[in-house]
Amino acid sequence: MKILSTIYKEFLLLIRDPGGMALIFIMPLALVIVMALVQDAPFRDYQELKLDVLLVDMDADSLGNKIRKSFQTAGQVNLVEERDSVVARQKVHDGEYKAAIILDPQVSATLRRKTRQLIAKVFANFGMEADTSDNLEVPTIRLKVLVDPAIKANYRQTLTSGIEKIIANVQTTWLLDELQDQLSEGKSDTKKIAFDLSQIASVDQRYAAENKFAGLMMNSVQHNVPAWTMFAMFFILYPLAGNFINEREEGSMLRLRLIAGSQFAVITGKFLFYFIICLLQFVMMIAVGIFVMPLLGLEQLALGGASTLILLTACCVAMAATGYGTLIAVYFKTAQQALSFGSVSVVILSAIGGVWVPIYVMPEILQNISRFSPMSWGLESFNDLFLRQASFGAILPNILRLLGFALVTLTASVLIHNSRTVS
Repeated sequence: MKILSTIYKEFLLLIRDPGGMALIFIMPLALVIVMALVQDAPFRDYQELKLDVLLVDMDADSLGNKIRKSFQTAGQVNLVEERDSVVARQKVHDGEYKAAIILDPQVSATLRRKTRQLIAKVFANFGMEADTSDNLEVPTIRLKVLVDPAIKANYRQTLTSGIEKIIANVQTTWLLDELQDQLSEGKSDTKKIAFDLSQIASVDQRYAAENKFAGLMMNSVQHNVPAWTMFAMFFILYPLAGNFINEREEGSMLRLRLIAGSQFAVITGKFLFYFIICLLQFVMMIAVGIFVMPLLGLEQLALGGASTLILLTACCVAMAATGYGTLIAVYFKTAQQALSFGSVSVVILSAIGGVWVPIYVMPEILQNISRFSPMSWGLESFNDLFLRQASFGAILPNILRLLGFALVTLTASVLIHNSRTVS
């Protein structure tokens, strides 16, 4: 009965506090929408890489044609023709284009010449007849790639790797052609074979999931909705601690202490009420991800995992958040101390827990520290369920960590509260 009375009292306190209601419900909804919109472009940068690149083809031969064909097939680079290398350099420098590929005159002819020399060296090494008339050493062919100083490192690496792959493919094709030319020399009945190198080996990229959620990738919505939901849950300490300390300062807590019996029911009632509020926050945030985000031009939140496991994870996160808030409320003696420490600590836990940015883009030292944040445990579980459709066994370690954290904080809260009651 005392537990139910405490829950009812907390309900009355909350609905009479418009500011607290806004902090619990409106602020997290606004925050998740804003952050999803802000981070949408950076997430797309990693997933939908598209570069506008100038091509200055002063060679006007096979290599330039091969570069055009390869990048058109890849779809990641939009090639724009430019005749003047000086103009191209200035446009890249000014940030108008991300990069420029410059093919000097005779680069294709030089590459063919170097190819013939390589074949001749191979033939000579095995004592076979070879064309050694061209014995002048050809220097290494270097294609010029000018990049915008502000370009991201992954863009630059992608572009450079693509060009190196094209050159390797062209050189291999020409090596085979030159080899056939020299082997068929003097044999008029021999026809040259055309090789399709793409048929020799290719990369078959697939997603590990093989069900209807295959191909689901991390995006702004998939990251921000569960991440900021946990942030909102842990911020429950603000009204929880505020009401608890106000009761203590106004004398309500003293009157409760004069009632015979353990104070465990009081702590339990507060815990259960704010636990329910946390679950309500979770439902509202998930609803925003499913129904509101698409209206803003963002992806719809996909709940890839089993609904029972998602609800179980939400309950464990809610218990951890409410337990932490209860501990803050009981331990500190003034509202200023509790709310200052609680707010800063939640921001720190969220930052190292992967709420602000995904953990995998953090420095290694922060990735190691993030293992101790309860928000990291919850976010990792939600990602496993939403994106990987994980089983119960996969999320069990993080579930146990969250439950252990909740148990420790709640037990400590009861012990501290009872000790102060006795004194």
